[in-house]
Amino acid sequence: MNFQKWEVTIQQMIEASNRELKEPGKNRVLTEWRATLTKTPHNLQPFQIDEIVREVRRRLTTSPQYPSNSAAQTQFSPAPSAVMA
Repeated sequence: MNFQKWEVTIQQMIEASNRELKEPGKNRVLTEWRATLTKTPHNLQPFQIDEIVREVRRRLTTSPQYPSNSAAQTQFSPAPSAVMA
């Protein structure tokens, strides 16, 4: 499946899952997304929804705090003098 077409949706699913602290909440979010994806305008088949959810789960386990944009990817690095102090 071409996930590029669904990248925005996948990012939204990841962000919603990351807002939940515990696993049951994350599962609930994905269940709600499954229901949404079966409706118009998506009208996805169950196997297509399974592939999208598997991709979301893969990304969540690979990087639990998956960044939602490029600004979030930039990490703060203390100045070298601060590290030595």
